[in-house]
Amino acid sequence: MEYEIAKIAKVAGRCPACEEYAEKFSTNPPKIAVMACEGACSRGEVARRAANMVAHQLARDSTVRICLGGAFTKDTGQRNLVRHAEKVIAIEGCFINCSSRMMEGVIPELKPEIVRADLIYDIDLPFGIDEVPDEMFTVYAYKVAEQVVKDHVKPVGNSGNEKKDGCCPAPGGCTPGRSGGCGR
Repeated sequence: MEYEIAKIAKVAGRCPACEEYAEKFSTNPPKIAVMACEGACSRGEVARRAANMVAHQLARDSTVRICLGGAFTKDTGQRNLVRHAEKVIAIEGCFINCSSRMMEGVIPELKPEIVRADLIYDIDLPFGIDEVPDEMFTVYAYKVAEQVVKDHVKPVGNSGNEKKDGCCPAPGGCTPGRSGGCGR
């Protein structure tokens, strides 16, 4: 395998909000870490939104959202959340698998569960995010998030934070689909 070598300038400071978040979610037992490619294209936008939906709505009690930039560029709280996670889920926007490749570069033993978002919503999106209506991002991201929770997040006691009815947060709601989820 060939590798690229990247030199990243170290920073002396730490982001207090990032470190406070990492400390808050550094739990025992560890949670499932959810990261996404965060790309600037429409596929990356779907992956980013899906990761947020998983960690902040659908599986809030069992997952923690990772700041990819923070985890990749400095060895502090975000990277420790990845290191000590029960497992790591990488929601990738496309076949390039940026988030998992980046994190494997700084944590060589990392073996994340990779979810290709673009294979779930099954439409060829354009590069530009301005070419996709915001409502469609929500629909595609919810479909991906719902699949991630179903396939990769084991159920924990429902504390009221997880969605129970399978209905997406898309504007105007949605019609349940084949799997009881978003049919849009």
